Formats: sequence, C-alpha cells, structure tokens
Amino acid sequence: MKRLALLLGGPLLTTEALKERLSGYRLLAADSGARHALALGLPLELWLGDFDSSPPWLREALPAPKETLPREKDQTDGEALVRRALELGAEEALLLGALGGRLDHTLAHLELAFHLAERGVRVELTDGLTQAFPLLLGPHAFPLAKGRSFSLLPFPEATLALEGARWNLPPTPLKATTLTLENQALGPIRVWVEGGRAVLYLF
Repeated sequence: MKRLALLLGGPLLTTEALKERLSGYRLLAADSGARHALALGLPLELWLGDFDSSPPWLREALPAPKETLPREKDQTDGEALVRRALELGAEEALLLGALGGRLDHTLAHLELAFHLAERGVRVELTDGLTQAFPLLLGPHAFPLAKGRSFSLLPFPEATLALEGARWNLPPTPLKATTLTLENQALGPIRVWVEGGRAVLYLF
C-alpha cells in the first residue's frame, strides 16, 4: 500500500508513538508544515509551496527537494500537496498538522480529506493528539477502546446511525447539532452514513 504523510501548517504534537507509526510512510510537506519533519527527525521526499510562511532558518536547516509555487495562485499549498499525493498514487494519507490552529485552515483540510476519500484514499487527520476521519456514504467500523471519547459530526448535514457507544443513534437526519457531541465508545463502534457526509472526531 502506498502510504503518504502530508505535513500541513497547523500544530502537531510530535511523540515517539507518532514517529514509530510513520515507519513506512513517505513524507511530503506544504510550506511551513515542513517544520514538523525537523521535530520528527524524519526526511522529506518533497517540500512544496510558495514558502511565504517558511522562515529563512527553516529553509537552511532542512535539506529536502523543493518545488516552488507562485504566490498568486487559486489554491493553497495544502491543496497543491493533496493533488500531488493523488498523482503519486496515494492509497493511504495521514494529514499531519491538519487540525487545530486556524479554524479556516482546519475546515479547508477537512474538505481536502473528503476530496481524497472520494477518490478511494484512506484518510486520517491529526494534530498528534486528536484524530478525525471523513465519512462518506455507507457503513464504517472503528476498533475503539472502551471509554474512548468521540464526536460524530454531520458535515454539514447527514443522516447518521451509530452503534457500540454509550449513546447510540437510530438513523437520524442531522445538521448543525450538538446531539452527537462528546460520546464514549463501549468498544468497537459502527457508523452508518445514509445520506450526506460526516466526520468522526476522536479526542
């Protein structure tokens, strides 16, 4: 399986567990997301962007093949990186630094995650502490530990059903709701997306 880790500009908690997990992943970075490669101590295969948010010291400290994009463009550096991942035939994508920080960037990263998922790529977003998974139509199973906290969010609206949680849910049309926030797994959970799309957020 072709596994790519895409380093984006949001915050990232770098842990030994994350470093171990990245074994077998190819690392690509968008602009300031490359700083995470330094913190992880792992080599970059590609560093792409207009470099408007990468300070000179970072460009000097990090040896990596660079691809410079124009500053005047109709896509973000993160979007350009996602498109490159698809060109490289990604089958699994781990978006690091994709959550937290600026809200507009987080929402954009979620949209990019759906773009990948719609093309058959298995996608996870993380800040090193929390995780998010885009959910398209159909059933989804997650082997969560008992007591794991999660929220199930329509994005922006969906018909959802849930089993295996403290608060299960029959098929229910949802949008802009707090009904599915702060749930707990009793073990593995099962989610059905019967309309629209959703996000599973683990914290």
